[in-house]
Amino acid sequence: MVDLTLIIAGPQGGGIESAGQIALKTFVLKGYDVIGTREYHSNIMGAHSYYLMRVRERRPGAVRIPVDALLALDAESVLTHFNDVREGGFLVYDPATAKTRADQIQPMAAPLKERLKRFFAERGEKPTVEAAIKVAEERGVKPVGLPLKTLLKRVAEEAKTPPASVSKTVNTMGLAATLYLLGVEPEVVERAIALQFARKEKVVKINVIAARIAVEYVKEVYGPQSRIPDGPHRGRQRMIASGNDVVGMGKIVAGLGFLSYYPITPSSDEALYVEKHNYISVPQEAVGELGYDKLSVVTIQTEDELAAVNMAIGAALAGARASTTTSGPGFSLMNEAISLAVEAEVPLVITLWMRAGPSTGMPTRTGQQDVLHAIFSGHGDAPKIVLASGDHVEAYYDAIKAFNWAERFQVPVIHLLDKYLASTMVSLDREDLDPSPVVIDRGKLVEKPSDGYLRYEITEDGISPRARIGDAVMYITGLEHTPDGKATEDPVAREEMMFKRERKMKVVEREIPEEDKALLLGDKDSEIAIVSFGSNKPIILEALDMLREEGITARFVHVRLLSPFPGELVAEMLRGAEKIIVVEANLWGQLATLLRAYAGIKPQHSIVKINGRPFYDNELAGAIKRVLETGEERVVVSGGA
Repeated sequence: MVDLTLIIAGPQGGGIESAGQIALKTFVLKGYDVIGTREYHSNIMGAHSYYLMRVRERRPGAVRIPVDALLALDAESVLTHFNDVREGGFLVYDPATAKTRADQIQPMAAPLKERLKRFFAERGEKPTVEAAIKVAEERGVKPVGLPLKTLLKRVAEEAKTPPASVSKTVNTMGLAATLYLLGVEPEVVERAIALQFARKEKVVKINVIAARIAVEYVKEVYGPQSRIPDGPHRGRQRMIASGNDVVGMGKIVAGLGFLSYYPITPSSDEALYVEKHNYISVPQEAVGELGYDKLSVVTIQTEDELAAVNMAIGAALAGARASTTTSGPGFSLMNEAISLAVEAEVPLVITLWMRAGPSTGMPTRTGQQDVLHAIFSGHGDAPKIVLASGDHVEAYYDAIKAFNWAERFQVPVIHLLDKYLASTMVSLDREDLDPSPVVIDRGKLVEKPSDGYLRYEITEDGISPRARIGDAVMYITGLEHTPDGKATEDPVAREEMMFKRERKMKVVEREIPEEDKALLLGDKDSEIAIVSFGSNKPIILEALDMLREEGITARFVHVRLLSPFPGELVAEMLRGAEKIIVVEANLWGQLATLLRAYAGIKPQHSIVKINGRPFYDNELAGAIKRVLETGEERVVVSGGA
């Protein structure tokens, strides 16, 4: 069974992401499933960046460390990751960096420099690349020196171009050499290069030359390498997509008409995807329901997040399916408008990509710290729907559901995701993201309102007929109001409207299907229960597979609907569990708080990760074993560089 892991590391701006995407494409062409995620600093250029990926015959649910190969394109990458390569794995580096000391690397974080200094001082050595290679060798790692400067000269000579014009191919050279060491034939890498740089013939040509020269060097110095067999999907047409991509796809398929955003990591890539693919033919059966012959999405970059959310509210009132996308700091600025959307009963979708806070925190790192922020956003009693997606496929379909629920129940829907899911790319089959079963539910949208139309008519289910602005006389306000929308402070009218909004949320609780509230997975009768949400889902399932091989089984409750929280359903799924372990990427246990508040359950244990890196399946499996063996209340895992 093929199960390979790889780190591609180098300076920000050094082609790390493009090299990672070429690697993913290579293995998909080879017939394998892939997952790859990029870790990068929030500055623009220079600081350390790396792409961590995994390859398997069936779709991997998680990346992991240690890896089978490390491609280190600079000295900092060697000194950062030399302990991340397994015994028997490859460490590909440039011998010209061997004498470089950690204290000479300007962008390297000061705490890491200090840790390296202490580590090598205990060995009586200086913190150099050469010393790091020696430590790796002692653990059975195979170092492979790739003289990049010499090889660049060969590329320039063959391409008949100045060396400076081919300098950007160092990532391709390193990648081709590393993939050859892992058993991938160069011809497949060359096809992936052609796909990566499609319609750029000169770029493709130079990178193919660079890849071939690097592989020839490895063959000459280290000898021929054995090849891995083709994977089970060889020859099938497949796609590779990030979380940002699939949410954009879902929104377009759902009939998105208006998307606003202010640039912020990691939500911007979702908006840019929609902007690039903003014209699509919709199924004929959906045309009448949407009111379009063709769907053209208006995508607007606004001056700030306040403008973004308020413009989306205006578009929704005009009848468009409207959304805004943001991250934690931007979401904070939207709070007043979220209350307006609740009060005015506006069907608005807000996509919230969580990252590591508080404040600006670590803007390019992942976290799950905005759970309670999302649920309790907006001042006053501001009920809303909060839906968290567990993987790329869920994220696609949840983006569609969010619009149907927003219009059906006339409430804001917050689609909760995170940076890890946003930037992680996976291989997908066409049927994974199928647009054909999409049903457009516009709720009580009235095309031709009658005389005497009341926008906030009191109804048994709390949901009023909804007309577009311009189709009827109506008042829209953030003030409390009477059924016709006119502002009032009358105590009886106030209670009437408060109870109306409460009845609506009771309908939400009743009508959202159970499978969209929570899923019971794993060994459903086990006395050990794992409870989590969001992108932890596939990682936990991988960890449970690992534990099963050691005779340890557990049930897994994957909570999807965070507001209104399905307390009774979750409590039923946990009935009979003796040990309950909550897994989440925040320090204070926000999901655990919801379990206590809404399910009456106090979990005995928690496993958390707060360093801005995602959970790895092997570290999570180890943490679960540790909890079971020691009974610790909280275990903090810290993998990742």
